[in-house]
Amino acid sequence: MPDLSRAPKIGPSPRHESGFVPATDRVAIANAALAEGEALLGRDDLEQAGERFQAAARAFDEIGDAVGAARALLGLGRVLLGLEDPSCRAVLEDAGTYLEDLGDDDGVRQVDQLLRAAEVSIVKESPRSFHSAGPMKAASEIPPPR
Repeated sequence: MPDLSRAPKIGPSPRHESGFVPATDRVAIANAALAEGEALLGRDDLEQAGERFQAAARAFDEIGDAVGAARALLGLGRVLLGLEDPSCRAVLEDAGTYLEDLGDDDGVRQVDQLLRAAEVSIVKESPRSFHSAGPMKAASEIPPPR
């Protein structure tokens, strides 16, 4: 499931008073948080969208919904990219990994496009492509030119 430890904490998450939420309610809460995140992102309310995507990712993770978690991470990555936060790369890479595992080629292509956009707008480090020929080598593993 998604590793949210690499994503910055954008805000508090709502908690149910009793601590117990029925499974059907948890699915509805996760879907609502995802839909709210998308709507807020569409209105360029990035901070609140990020909070909703984080809540959705946590909720989908708790119910074991990898598809929903990947969609929430993708949304969170888009928010962080819009905020020009370098951590967007790690979140997008996580989303891309889940989408790859799920066989979602369209989602993987979207992640690749977003990672390229991050490379252009946030010039700190190169992102990993999900369509590369294999695992990337560390700079220390690449032989020097002759």
